Amino acid sequence: MRPFEDALKLHECSVGADTAVAPLPLEDQWPSPPTRRAPIAPTEEQLRQEPWYHGQMSRRAAEKLLRADGDFLVRDSVTNPGQYVLTGMHAGQPKHLLLVDPEGVVRTKDVLFESISHLIDYHLQNGQPIVAAESELHLRGVGQT
Repeated sequence: MRPFEDALKLHECSVGADTAVAPLPLEDQWPSPPTRRAPIAPTEEQLRQEPWYHGQMSRRAAEKLLRADGDFLVRDSVTNPGQYVLTGMHAGQPKHLLLVDPEGVVRTKDVLFESISHLIDYHLQNGQPIVAAESELHLRGVGQT
């Protein structure tokens, strides 16, 4: 069991053992709401509609589709199943940025996004680079197919 559930069971046992104790108010019987919204996991069907999504693809194959700085694509990671990688060209060099953190949240270094599409659209429309760790990537065009 998880620690939270264990604590609830222990609390229920201690309350049930003492019959002189009044029942808990209704609002105390329910767990508090989550403080962080659950991530919206991208579905392959949603991503397939995007011109920049290329499905499962190796790093090398993705790099071959990039011609100029700002070219980019999103692909499924071959080495990390379930992970999505943004592959883009910056300063003549290919960059590979993971888009989903270990908790399943789509994010850059400092910003959380609702989905991969939201992240890409935001950076394309605002002309801001995607910053992750020590990498910076400006998005301009979709990699060639």
